[in-house]
Amino acid sequence: MKRASCRVSMVLVAGLLGVAGAAYAQMKGMKMEMLEGREMGMSRFDFNETVSRIKAAIEGQQMMVLFTPDHQQMLSMVGLQTKPMVTIEFFHPRYGKTIFMNDGRASLEVPLRIAVMENEEGKVMFQYNKPSWVFKRYKNLSHLGRELDQVMENIVADVKMKM
Repeated sequence: MKRASCRVSMVLVAGLLGVAGAAYAQMKGMKMEMLEGREMGMSRFDFNETVSRIKAAIEGQQMMVLFTPDHQQMLSMVGLQTKPMVTIEFFHPRYGKTIFMNDGRASLEVPLRIAVMENEEGKVMFQYNKPSWVFKRYKNLSHLGRELDQVMENIVADVKMKM
């Protein structure tokens, strides 16, 4: 059991660092193609205020914040200094029930995540995978993806800079 738990932890850390690495590359101005199904936006607020407002909006959508890994801290452990960067992971069991009853294979797609990062100029951006894109390949879960798209839009609406 310990071995399986260790493997899951290592996969989680690798995945989180992958998100952080991609975000870091984008913020450094490295040419990166926008991924299909990914939404990005700039925040109207500083980093801490953006994170606080997104967490409050998640709770306002009757969702639970589950984990907020600090990528800046993790990357500093391997000698890379970055600007602030976190991923806010959240979900609610009511959506898990829908997944379980329709296509349990989709359980690997949750919790939902919003990455928040500050670039070298102090501008704050956020990004997330659109749930409709994530869940469209699973049996009978397209409707859940569309519902969660609206939830995600509601969560970032307060911080999103109007273009």
